[in-house]
Amino acid sequence: MFDISNALVLSGGNVKGAYQAGAIRTLLNHTFQDGSSFIPGGIFGVSVGSMNGGFLADRAGQAALKGKDPDWPQIGEEIVEFWRSNITSFGSIGKKRSTIKLVACIISGNFDGLTTMKGAEKLARSNISAENLKASKTYFSCGVTNMATGSYFNADVGTFGDDILDYVVASTREPVSMPIVWVKDQPLVDGGLRNIAPLKPAIKMGAKKMAVIAMKPDHMSVITARKQFGNMLKLLRRTTSTLTSEIMNNDLALARQVNRNLTLEGAGGGPVSVSGKRLLEFIETRPSERLPISVTNFNSTDIQNLIKIGEADMAKQLTKGWLTGTENMAQSVAAE
Repeated sequence: MFDISNALVLSGGNVKGAYQAGAIRTLLNHTFQDGSSFIPGGIFGVSVGSMNGGFLADRAGQAALKGKDPDWPQIGEEIVEFWRSNITSFGSIGKKRSTIKLVACIISGNFDGLTTMKGAEKLARSNISAENLKASKTYFSCGVTNMATGSYFNADVGTFGDDILDYVVASTREPVSMPIVWVKDQPLVDGGLRNIAPLKPAIKMGAKKMAVIAMKPDHMSVITARKQFGNMLKLLRRTTSTLTSEIMNNDLALARQVNRNLTLEGAGGGPVSVSGKRLLEFIETRPSERLPISVTNFNSTDIQNLIKIGEADMAKQLTKGWLTGTENMAQSVAAE
């Protein structure tokens, strides 16, 4: 039913999702040298990437219900406007719990996160509908972690039907910082806890071209690191971030290695498919340094700044076109 040759993979990153929105708009408005554009057949998201991905798939579903093809450049404009209009401060998505309330909850054994996230949940439920996702010709799934079993899974409307929004909301909930979402008596949280960018599900479902938009850099400067490591909560977040980012980096490295092997095996006539494996092409966009925003203390200017950074970073990557990690092998193979 779905053609997932073109996959959009959206990582987690809380309010840094504004960066992702800017990158998405630039990607969907881009025309490649061959005259083609990127039309996502599958969207795979975790955490805020689930909300952004759900928004995109919802708009594709709205078009399908009207008997039309999605206007992807326009949808790119809409997701940026969604961020600009709705997410203007932490108060627009959540609320910090008071110290007194936190102490009382901890003592009574009823701790349910450092913050409430009712605003974010309301935004998700009012902008994404199961009906539209069912109608969408673009596949969408969100990554979720089950805290009871420790397992990670991808939820889609085909499996969970009208309950899909519960899983989208659960995917956006960072454990400890935010309340757990209970769905069918199962405690569910952010899929980014186990898989910060769901590359493997996209590959398993047939992706040939993958646009990956992550919001965490490969490294951070010494000055930024000192600020991060001097705060216990920030250190905890950074530890989790490092572990989950390593999963994404390893997945990308494995895909590039497969590409290199396929290219070598087909050196006489170009890349080939071997044992069901295929050459994968990537556009990977991520910031070069930690994005300048506090997840609990920001304003509309901060959001607009992140949108602009995302646009610029994606534009830079698009000039390189689709990459496989084998670009420098052609001359060496020919020389041999």
